Amino acid sequence: MNFFKRKYLQLKSNYLKNRPDCVEDYLKVHFYLKNKKLLNLENPQEFADKIQWLKLNMYKQDYQNYVDKYAVRGIVEAKIGSQYLNDLILVYDKVDDIKLDELPEKFVLKGTHGSGYNIIVKDKAQLNWDAAKEQLHKYLKTNYFDKYKEYIYKDIQPRIVAEKYLDQLDSQYIIDFKFMCFHGEPHYIHVKTFEHDRIKEAYYTMDWEKLQPTSVGQNHLIQTIEKPNNFDEMVKVAKALSKEFIFVRVDLYAIGARIYFGELTFFHKGGMKRNYIESLNKKMGDLIKLPINVDA
Repeated sequence: MNFFKRKYLQLKSNYLKNRPDCVEDYLKVHFYLKNKKLLNLENPQEFADKIQWLKLNMYKQDYQNYVDKYAVRGIVEAKIGSQYLNDLILVYDKVDDIKLDELPEKFVLKGTHGSGYNIIVKDKAQLNWDAAKEQLHKYLKTNYFDKYKEYIYKDIQPRIVAEKYLDQLDSQYIIDFKFMCFHGEPHYIHVKTFEHDRIKEAYYTMDWEKLQPTSVGQNHLIQTIEKPNNFDEMVKVAKALSKEFIFVRVDLYAIGARIYFGELTFFHKGGMKRNYIESLNKKMGDLIKLPINVDA
């Protein structure tokens, strides 16, 4: 894509982003900018195409409690039990309600209404609280729907939850095991962690075979991650939490002998980025069976 075409599409994307009547057009333009490939919503075949179709046609405001970081706790407790939930310290409606002296030395603050709205505190004594409060105020003023037009987030009440800080124990970095679940069955695990202080990712099969990309990009996780000792239990948890959905990603942590629930994600990478392992784009697309009509 040459400079002028990219510049034109960027301007068009910025214009369409603020037009509520042009959501589909915005997604198509933005998708092309990200992938240099057309988004196929008329006859979706690849994984990202079908994720975008689900975004526009199914997973809307009625599903918001599944992605609300506070409300989902009740759903998880009812389905699999509270033993899989991280310890909740407090939930706040406003930043000014947070009393720093009431929080432990290590904790995490999360915005309930989107992804990535996190303040991770490993040592409260080293925290710049004024800067953290400023960031939290920005989070609460942001509607995550505006980013990738995910209606599921549009009407969530912005709140902040304080949770226990999770240590990996045997590793410097926590490892995120993201189970890619199709019609209630996990088929792949997207593993995400840090390598050389940068976030890296890899994909594993259910037999714990690491999938190799055709060409190794800068985000590919080179190191091999050990299969968790409680992997079979993690699979059961993923199945229980995904069984009613066409697609959902179930994020889990394995720390010691315990499994912790992270979140449910209906739009892997916002549906905006094709997989860097080329074969997975069609393979994962084939695993999604879209309904003949939206009410199916």
